[in-house]
Amino acid sequence: MKFIDIHNHFAWDIDDGMESREQAEIALKKAYADGVRVIVSTPHFIPGKQDKNDVAFMNQRIEELKVLAKQYGIEVYSGSEIFLDDDFLDMLDQELFNTLAGSGYALCEFDVRKDIEKNEEAENVLYEFEVRNMIPVIAHVERYFHKGLNLNRVQEWIDNGYVIQINRTSLLGMHGETAKKNAWKLIHSGMAHVVASDAHRADGNRVCKLSDAYEMVVKEVGKENADILFYRNPLHLIQNEEIEDLHIVKKKSFFDIFKRR
Repeated sequence: MKFIDIHNHFAWDIDDGMESREQAEIALKKAYADGVRVIVSTPHFIPGKQDKNDVAFMNQRIEELKVLAKQYGIEVYSGSEIFLDDDFLDMLDQELFNTLAGSGYALCEFDVRKDIEKNEEAENVLYEFEVRNMIPVIAHVERYFHKGLNLNRVQEWIDNGYVIQINRTSLLGMHGETAKKNAWKLIHSGMAHVVASDAHRADGNRVCKLSDAYEMVVKEVGKENADILFYRNPLHLIQNEEIEDLHIVKKKSFFDIFKRR
């Protein structure tokens, strides 16, 4: 199986991701061996902390990554992960960010340290992308709900046309039990669109690897749904196309059996 990873931090020495070119090379080799053939490089773009010169340098590093990755059989596109802080509107208005591969989709994140259930402005923040003719791809949604997933709120985001991205590390339980439960609930409810690595390192837990999570998803909801999450929807994002929904068949419960009698 071949994969497309639309959320990672391969571009080295510009954020909390890969620390050096050498580390990026190691990570690229491992990613290729795992089946990753395309990545969108999404370094952290932090409003209020980065000016035009910073963004220009970060984009130059992404260009260097593109050249490097070709040597290892991986195609790289430009992107960014926009941190939704108090200054994010200035960053949007000054266009100091990258959409995913130049598409109308923009990867963004809330502060994972804060429970989003206490954030009453989240929907207003996401709407600012809409009015600028962009579709927000909400990074690692499962990590924002610290006391369990609010399906109604996530459904509202989906109804608005937003894209729900899950981290591979959450599915494997590397961000704790709550994030793991949230991630799988999103998939079983048909409310996930993309699984990505959010890779930060060449070794350890946060690496660019997708095959292990893919096999788990295949066992849980079937190969077609896994292909949608790990390849087809990531490709749709890059090509600026409409994404697909999962095809989840609800499992029959014990009580459903008796309802037919």
